This record gives sequence, C-alpha cells and structure tokens, in this order.
Amino acid sequence: MAMRFTKENMFTASGFVLDSFAADQADFRAVSDDDFNAAFATLAQAARQQVKGATGGALRSGGTGQVTTRLYANLDALRPLLDRLDIRLGLLPTAALTVPAKKFGLKTLRERLGARDAEATSRGLTVLLQAIADNLTVLKTKGYTAAEQAQLAALHTAIDADNAAQNTDLDANIGATVVEDAGYRALDKLLGKVMRTGRLLYKTNKQKRRQYEVAAILKRVQAAGPAAGGGPV
Repeated sequence: MAMRFTKENMFTASGFVLDSFAADQADFRAVSDDDFNAAFATLAQAARQQVKGATGGALRSGGTGQVTTRLYANLDALRPLLDRLDIRLGLLPTAALTVPAKKFGLKTLRERLGARDAEATSRGLTVLLQAIADNLTVLKTKGYTAAEQAQLAALHTAIDADNAAQNTDLDANIGATVVEDAGYRALDKLLGKVMRTGRLLYKTNKQKRRQYEVAAILKRVQAAGPAAGGGPV
C-alpha cells in the first residue's frame, strides 16, 4: 500500500499531524483513551524522530563518487595499452603465438570497456594476462615491455578493488534502505490512525478536519519548504 506522504515529506508532514493531535488529544482520548493515550503520543513522536535525517535510499558513502571516478579512469587507462598490444599481435606471424590473436580477447575487452562493465572487464583481463604470459617472449620481440605488463596487472588489481568497494557500498545501502522503509511505514501507520480518526471526529468542522487531510497537509509542507525539515537533514 502506498504511503500517505513521500519519504522526503514524511518528517515535516508528520510534524503537522502530530502537532494537531497534541492540541486535540483530549478529544481523541474521549473517543478511545486506550488508543490515544500519552503512551501513543510518545510512540508517535519517537517514530517521527526515527526517520529524521534518513536518506530515503540515497547512497550514504561519501567515497562512492570518488571510487567510481577512479574506476572509470582506470578502465580508460587500459585502452592505449590494449591498442599497442593489438598492434604488436598484428605484426607477429600467427605461428609464433601459442594461441590465435583473437583468443587474447581484445575485442570483447573493448566492448566491456565501452559498457564500463568492471566485472566483465576484470574477467577479460584475467584471460588477457594469461595469454600475454604464455607469449611473453615472442611479444618482447615486437617491443612489448615488462613495464607494460606490470601496468596491466596493476590496473587489473585496482579495478577489482574499486569494483568490490562499489558492491560493498551498494549492499550496505540496500540494507539501510530496508531498515528505513520499515521506519517510514511504521510512522505512516500511526499517522493513518490519527488522520482517519481526526477526519471523522471533526467531520462537521471543516477547518479542523483539514488538519487531518493529506491534501491540506501537503500544501502546508510545500509552503514550509526545506527549512521545516522535509527530507534528509
């Protein structure tokens, strides 16, 4: 079931609802003291505070952007290395290689680089580095150097590390979002109880009834703006 307010609006909107409830609590308790007693008011305020500053699913890690930037830079750094290797492979007789040049996987690697698929690129580099190692002697006859080999290996390691870091951030964010969703829905359930009762309780009092109507509350949220606490803080 959809929530009454978006995650960005929930904190501010719930403040308006609970402020109205606090002012009208005597009327609510007259309807059902068991449901709208002081313990309920405390519970509702605690639920509101739980969503204060929640991200609403946005990635938390301040390092995530830096990791992605570095990962993409390392993927791009592979291109000239692959191009030079491709040139050398083309200069070698087919019989000089232990496997055909196409088995080095350069075409697939370039496709994966174009898609910025770090995991597939890593798999391709594993194949490539093994093919280079198996043909290192003959590649050196066309100018391939140990420095280039070391650079490829270093980029492979760096790409793996940053890809793992990205996956860790994503997994952590998914877990945090599930926890936050539970908090938002718990608060939404409490607000629904208050708002439904308020609308019925003040059915003949238009001004007070509007304090418990979603549309009217959203107008107040919009008028209040970000300073009121709508959204992450």
